Amino acid sequence: MTGTSRLGLNSRFANEHACVTYLFRRRWPLGFRCPFCGAVQKETAPAYTVVCRYCRKQTSITAQTIMHGSKMDLVAWLQVAWLFCSRSQGLSARELQRLMGLSCYQTAWSWLQKVRLAAALAESAPCRGQVLFDVVGLAAAAGGRLPAPEIAMALELNARKADSARVRFQLLPSRNPSELTAAIQRLVMKNASLQLGDGHWADDDGLAGAFHCGEAAAEQRQKGQAVLRQAETWLQRVFRRAVDTAHLQTYLDEFSFHCNTAFWPDRQAVLDHLVTALLSADGGIHPYGVGTR
Repeated sequence: MTGTSRLGLNSRFANEHACVTYLFRRRWPLGFRCPFCGAVQKETAPAYTVVCRYCRKQTSITAQTIMHGSKMDLVAWLQVAWLFCSRSQGLSARELQRLMGLSCYQTAWSWLQKVRLAAALAESAPCRGQVLFDVVGLAAAAGGRLPAPEIAMALELNARKADSARVRFQLLPSRNPSELTAAIQRLVMKNASLQLGDGHWADDDGLAGAFHCGEAAAEQRQKGQAVLRQAETWLQRVFRRAVDTAHLQTYLDEFSFHCNTAFWPDRQAVLDHLVTALLSADGGIHPYGVGTR
């Protein structure tokens, strides 16, 4: 494809056939499984459209995925996915529009939102082990308005290396105990050791009855603040203005994806991680029920 060197596209995906082969094996690593009758056919060769030898129904490689119904070809999809994974500093819709030569900004923005949804699905596993849980505010999302949107943050504290700790965020409608409990259940694995940034939460009946909580130490809170500063800097660098609260969750998901995979030594593995989510049968369903449009 013209311009792939300029865009830094992985050379494995230079044509449609290479993309079909890669996507087929990511979606059906154990062999094609018909979504209609459930039959597994290990000998089926990679193809964009597969006909089940048992029920005779057709299935495309992108059916029932985030990629379904897109007018963009597979080479373009993987080009954007690779750009997204290889640019840990973030990728704005304006930049994507320029790199892909798109005439419409809205097309670039909608496309990037689908990739961000895949990033959210890819990193939807809860934090485990010893986890700092706190409610934080992001000035970049406030645009000078007060109060800033409140966001639940879960950060793993027992990672082997400081730069390998996973973090997850969730936009909160309020700080009431039921919302906090729901956020903890989404962001943190059951039976994890919770270190609360605001110790008085443990006095709330909803939390005390469901979780064993302790108050975070000063050093643990400092780790959380360091990650929060990284998120602030990242949002300001990518978007250069106040972030629309309506789309803040998807932007936080993108930051988490980049933060959580930054220490991976192989960028191809990061792409595999994202593409597996792009091909998810849950395509279009955000882990928090947040829309992509």
